[in-house]
Amino acid sequence: MRSEFWKFVPILAFISIMTMYVEMVVLPSLPRIESQFNVTSSEGSWILSSETLTGMALAPLVGRLADSWGRKRVLLSILSIYIVSVALTSLSPNFAVLIASRSVQGIGLSINPLAYTLLRERLSNRELPVAQGVIASTFAVGAAVALPIGSFISQYYSWQFAYITSLPFLVMSVILVYLLFPSSTVRTGEKIDVVGVGLLSLGFLLVGIGFTEAPSWGWTSPGFFSLLGLGGLILAYFALRERRVNNPVINPEDLKNPNISVPLLSSFITGFGLFLTFQSLVFIFELPRPVGYGYSILQTGETMAPISLVLLVGGPLFGSLVNKVGYKRVILSSSMASTGTLGLLAWVVGKVGVPELMGVLVLVLFFISGMNVTRITLLLASSSREKMSSITGTNTSMRLMGNTLGPIISGSLQDTYKFPLFSGFLGSIPLFTFIPSIQAFQYSFLISMASVICVVILATRIRETSMLTS
Repeated sequence: MRSEFWKFVPILAFISIMTMYVEMVVLPSLPRIESQFNVTSSEGSWILSSETLTGMALAPLVGRLADSWGRKRVLLSILSIYIVSVALTSLSPNFAVLIASRSVQGIGLSINPLAYTLLRERLSNRELPVAQGVIASTFAVGAAVALPIGSFISQYYSWQFAYITSLPFLVMSVILVYLLFPSSTVRTGEKIDVVGVGLLSLGFLLVGIGFTEAPSWGWTSPGFFSLLGLGGLILAYFALRERRVNNPVINPEDLKNPNISVPLLSSFITGFGLFLTFQSLVFIFELPRPVGYGYSILQTGETMAPISLVLLVGGPLFGSLVNKVGYKRVILSSSMASTGTLGLLAWVVGKVGVPELMGVLVLVLFFISGMNVTRITLLLASSSREKMSSITGTNTSMRLMGNTLGPIISGSLQDTYKFPLFSGFLGSIPLFTFIPSIQAFQYSFLISMASVICVVILATRIRETSMLTS
């Protein structure tokens, strides 16, 4: 590896780890936050979805700004706003402020695509897959750090203080980028379709609110179908409008190339399945028996942290396999294996102990890491240098669309399928507390499995190609 590899990759990996730390540190505390602010599972799902919805809207904007203004300049601006939003989140006195500050925090989710394009601009074609595998694997490192540390701090202090611990490291990352990164050489001067971004965000917001309220309104209620229909109409208009504007958020021309369209569509599908699965797991661990395992926040964090490291191994491994066996074989084999392991997860949940469940989760995450790193590598190999930030911004937007819907669907299923848990007597009257049932989680994992089957079908359209020349 050349010296530039060792100069840029560690810094970008550090930044990515810190943003993943901030994103994941709240995960073990979701049941406590719902109880603290007295909100339902469906409403609580917006703790994750508010951030991803904003990230979805901002990712294309950030991509085009980076192509126009320079990637270093935009990265520094994002990090500065992100630091302020994390500080605000740590001070949240109520649920509304928490959701608002988490929404602003969503701008940090556009950092990873900028990291990919900075690497594509500076590294050779042989170095790029390994570097991308490292960056993709920082999800695992960030989660492995955030889950035990965040759960420990939340257990003995507060979940708000868990956010404060990230601030010194985020400030350090701004200093490192400012001092060590050169300015970008590629500029396009492309305008931004703000109306398109607004339509895309509004459409997903209405659909998300519909699924949030479905358990209380009823899945066949006029209100649910009205919001779903209105959101669908707005998204359909967005799709039609994209064909007519000069600066579309998602360029229809890009979707004609299967090596670009397949990774973009796969990003939405796997983002949906992964976040649906992660939110479900937290509640499985922390719900009382016989539905869950009755774990504390700290036990949940300590249990989930090691399986996240599977992504750290899988990302570089599958990234190196691309040069040997090709994109198509890697993404097909990893997605088919993911389908099988998710089906197994749906079957064993509620029937086995924690060690057996963890064994299945290790397999699920290992093969998902193969899907993720291959997808982004193929996308960048099929894109021109001038459009890299825009394409990866679109990819992030597609992934965050899935990330937004996944927790909402999980929360809706938990509010729909309930289990009566005996909690004592009031005189001679038995009292019951209703908690999410095993059926809710089985459906969650089956929906994840069905989404990955779609990736398998899409992957058959990939055309093998060599990496773009430097």
